[in-house]
Amino acid sequence: MSISKMDATSTLPNFLGLQDTDFQLIDRYRDCLEAETPALAHAFYDYLLAHPVTAAVFRDFSRARLDALIQKQAEHVSGLLASHLDKSWRESMRRIGALHHRLGIEPSWVAGAYILYWRHWQNVLQEYVPESDRNLLRDALFRLLTGDLMVQLDGYARASRETDAERLALFDVLLGVLATPRGDASPRPEGLLQHICEALPRKSANVRLAGYVVSDAMGEILTLECMAGLPLPALQIPKIAGDPCWEALESGHTVIQSVDDPQAPEWIKALRNRIEEMGIFPFGAEDLRGVGLIGVREKGYFHRVGSTYFDAFAHLGELVLLLRNQALRDPLTALPNRVLFLERLEIARDQTLRREQLLGVALLDLDGFKQVNDRLGHDAGDQLLQAVVQRLQAQLRAGDTLARMGGDEFGLLLPGLEHLDDLEVVCERLLAAIRESQEIHGEAVSISGSLGVTLYPLDDSDTGTLIRHADMALYAAKDAGRDQFQLHTLAMNEAVQTESGARVLLEQALHDGRLILHYQPIVSSAGTVLGVEALIRLEHPEKGLLAPAAFFSALDHPRLARAIGRFVLDAALRQGEIWQGEGLPLRVAVNISTRHLLDARFLEDLREALANHPSVPPGQLEIEITESAPLLNLAEAQTVLKNCHGLGVRIALDDFGTGNASLTYLQQLPANAIKIDQSFVRDMINDPKDLAIVAAVITASRMLGLEMIAEGVETAEHAALLAKMGCSHLQGYLFSMPLPAEDIPSWIARFRPAPQQLEDALPPMDVLPPILEWHTLRVQAFLRALRQENPFPVHVLEEDAEEYCHLGLWLRGEGALLFGQSADFADLLARHERIHWFAREAKSLLDAGDVEGAMHQGNLLDLENRLLLRELLALTKRQHNDDRISLCQ
Repeated sequence: MSISKMDATSTLPNFLGLQDTDFQLIDRYRDCLEAETPALAHAFYDYLLAHPVTAAVFRDFSRARLDALIQKQAEHVSGLLASHLDKSWRESMRRIGALHHRLGIEPSWVAGAYILYWRHWQNVLQEYVPESDRNLLRDALFRLLTGDLMVQLDGYARASRETDAERLALFDVLLGVLATPRGDASPRPEGLLQHICEALPRKSANVRLAGYVVSDAMGEILTLECMAGLPLPALQIPKIAGDPCWEALESGHTVIQSVDDPQAPEWIKALRNRIEEMGIFPFGAEDLRGVGLIGVREKGYFHRVGSTYFDAFAHLGELVLLLRNQALRDPLTALPNRVLFLERLEIARDQTLRREQLLGVALLDLDGFKQVNDRLGHDAGDQLLQAVVQRLQAQLRAGDTLARMGGDEFGLLLPGLEHLDDLEVVCERLLAAIRESQEIHGEAVSISGSLGVTLYPLDDSDTGTLIRHADMALYAAKDAGRDQFQLHTLAMNEAVQTESGARVLLEQALHDGRLILHYQPIVSSAGTVLGVEALIRLEHPEKGLLAPAAFFSALDHPRLARAIGRFVLDAALRQGEIWQGEGLPLRVAVNISTRHLLDARFLEDLREALANHPSVPPGQLEIEITESAPLLNLAEAQTVLKNCHGLGVRIALDDFGTGNASLTYLQQLPANAIKIDQSFVRDMINDPKDLAIVAAVITASRMLGLEMIAEGVETAEHAALLAKMGCSHLQGYLFSMPLPAEDIPSWIARFRPAPQQLEDALPPMDVLPPILEWHTLRVQAFLRALRQENPFPVHVLEEDAEEYCHLGLWLRGEGALLFGQSADFADLLARHERIHWFAREAKSLLDAGDVEGAMHQGNLLDLENRLLLRELLALTKRQHNDDRISLCQ
């Protein structure tokens, strides 16, 4: 369908699948997208001036005229974003296309320049657009650029008065590719490339073969990405002198190769009598390079028709591969991610065998990075990661691969090693680079690295096992003191043997009926019993009752995960039925392994378990899953969990915060509850970062209407603070350890919630964060420590502790924002500093044996703290009244 015919029946946006919501999304982020538009316009004309053909067009332009064109280009960017591709915009773009024809600017140069727009906007998307909108906006922008290019090409075609049927056929293919539908019908990048290849031989009688060949991960082989027309099975083109594909890539110029040329490579000669010419059209740069291959039946075809349209197809290939490449790169460091690393490992293994060399497969972990990240903040952590990556890359050889596997862990591929000594040299060089001090936020920061390495084919394993062996060696390096590398040895396989023993132990216990469930109560913050969590135990004939730590690694084993999951579902529901008959309608939460959840038979198992115990309402069963399940297969996890909801079964995200998932999963997964991991709850007393994480998750869960369950609640202070923060449910040893099923009814009968400690308690406040409540508890803990009733809390006595204690962080952050302009705020800061001064004086006197003097300083501290809280509350109340007055005015 030509554009002119299309416009007669519909609008271009509809043809491209652009909807009002897409334009609204573009409008929302238009200011961000227009940022640095002048720089983009300059880059656009720099691109045109860098090529002789287009540079000749502008050779005689004055500086003022060229500046005017650059300004027009900047206006074009802004206009495109605001245009909604309406009729007047399309007409103006057709006129520009016609002007390009008169100036002699070929469509391929325009198509190539549009990649500059795309790359510029990708940086904006990554930096300014939230992840929830990023993919939708990327799709809308891709189609917006496509539409703009389509109408310019249509204007060019009208002006050129193409009459050659072959050119019109090629142009029709180009438009057909550009107008690929969106949404569920939109192909993946690989599918779009295949669509291009299939369309060319189908539309053109002269084109017999069309394909894309791209450089492999190690940059020494071109491999077939997709092909249509004549088959070229298992095509791999090594980097050798004289090969026309590599010649095209190295020179950046199109190569037309005749099959009759005696110098033609064998893979082209093999096509003799089927094609006459092979057009080779290069695209890309650095590690994203390739060529478009067009085989035709007519000699002189490319000279007659011209290569312009095929150049445009090459640029489209680059654009599509750029889209795919974004999914294989870490956004912070631009390094390959885990997926791309594993692809490169497969290729490197094959090359290593052919060359009879050694391949180093390594995992690198940064020692001390978490402490820097916690102390200086995530921005400083990101800056440190980027600096370390730059230093590591400077030490690597050509052909080496550095990938970010996640967090502060990196993967390394070190091919072409001749001796073990070569590996030692490379590893020591990398570790030395990490040790170099780096200035972050005005502070000299030093960290180290631990490396675990295995050597292929000395370690003749598959890719997964090589990674596992490198991981074993990494942990050996950490256990040996860090800041070193360790080579995998057979001794390290003892860990594997231990895991195998755990599997046998668990399998035998399952077979013998020696697996049982214990149940840990879950109570509401108001003091009522909500339900229980079922926790698996193993009855060992010699060692007695074993906790999951003895066999945890085997619970998700492929041979056992489903059988154990079925056992847990049936046993928990059977017990729920018993309690139901005793008048105890308890909710029962069960842990389901990742492998069982994603098993195609899981829903069948769940339905069967519910049907076998019909007296238990489905709503009294809660399935707990860890964050790793949706990470492995988000789409499948969504489908399974939605079906669970359809059955009436509840879903809880367990161990929240310990994996790689983010709060985004709360939007994407149909969860009813989240359970924040006990590691955050346990340490929030002394770690402000953990307290902030707990508060953030509680706030998010309440806003999303989810239940919040805090695990690992061990003290009354924990329980009181969590309740004050709005946590709806609590679980931990403060209430009960896991109990046999028969003990649960008597425990419930005896249970009484712990009385709230009202002494010195603050009234509920909606201005100050819960951290102020904990400040009071910490002051009380310090006074008890003076009486030698408990240890001294941290962040009280240290030098400058007032700057990074719980309240100090708040005063210098949100407090300064709220009250920094008040004359009384400086007095508050001074009073807070005096509290820490009294604390240090009291501790000093206590250490000197002057208990009476220490207690006197403690009393002064307590008085100072009460005055601080009173003044802070007064300041808060005054601020609140001022806000109300300002709202009324």
